[in-house]
Amino acid sequence: MPVVLVMLEAIRDHYLRTGEKIGMKPAGGIGAAKDAIRHLVMVRETLGQDWLDPDLYRFGASSLANDVLRQIVKQRSGIYQSFDDFSM
Repeated sequence: MPVVLVMLEAIRDHYLRTGEKIGMKPAGGIGAAKDAIRHLVMVRETLGQDWLDPDLYRFGASSLANDVLRQIVKQRSGIYQSFDDFSM
């Protein structure tokens, strides 16, 4: 997250200098729903609501999608599912 924050601040500084919105996709994979929420909060606090758009900020989604599905099932059933219960 600290490296992503530095990159977001550079994007903000570029936007303030030029008015040009550029996006980013953090490398390294964000595999947990809670981490995705932390990143989205960081984006909103650093760049603003406009950057909460898949054209300007997005995640690689394969492992994250599985964790989001696990969180939904947990909310409905009260029980966490195994990582093997969803496709990879």
